[in-house]
Amino acid sequence: MSDALEFLLQLDREAIRATAELHWSPATAFLTLVSAWWVKGPLLIAVAWCCDVFRRRAFPLVACAATASFFLASWLSVVIKGVVERSRPPEAIGFDALVGVPGSPSFPSGHAATAFAVAGAIALLAPRLRWPVLGVASLIAFSRVYLGVHFWIDVLAGAALGLAIGVGMAWTLHRSGRRRHDAGRELAVG
Repeated sequence: MSDALEFLLQLDREAIRATAELHWSPATAFLTLVSAWWVKGPLLIAVAWCCDVFRRRAFPLVACAATASFFLASWLSVVIKGVVERSRPPEAIGFDALVGVPGSPSFPSGHAATAFAVAGAIALLAPRLRWPVLGVASLIAFSRVYLGVHFWIDVLAGAALGLAIGVGMAWTLHRSGRRRHDAGRELAVG
């Protein structure tokens, strides 16, 4: 292993130990709730569906982009976890987690990847919701380190992966919808 990578991993271990110094019972209860599976997926996806319903869209663009982003980010994080096989903090450094530790590998954080994938899609297609959904995604990602089930690098990589997927999916669906709309208008005029 290179010296630079070893330095980065050591820094990551120290960062999670520093995060553990922030533990406070009310924050732990709140972040445990934020870290629940239904927040990172179903709740954020429901926001996307509500956005489309509120705008009365014939095609639920935001919802489709958010849902597809969620599933793609979930699948890719599982694939990458299987390749990298990084141990979670309790196994890797004997760190005490505040919640049950998942049996899957640590890198990248699936919670961060899926939350940021959905938030990225919503943020691009529904700009008024940009900061609230990115804030929720950030809380979800932070909760995973705070609770001791991921290292910071896992969460940052998951967030970057998810954001790239969400923005890419939203841009692609929006662009293909524009093409269909423009083609339909040309047929109507012609």
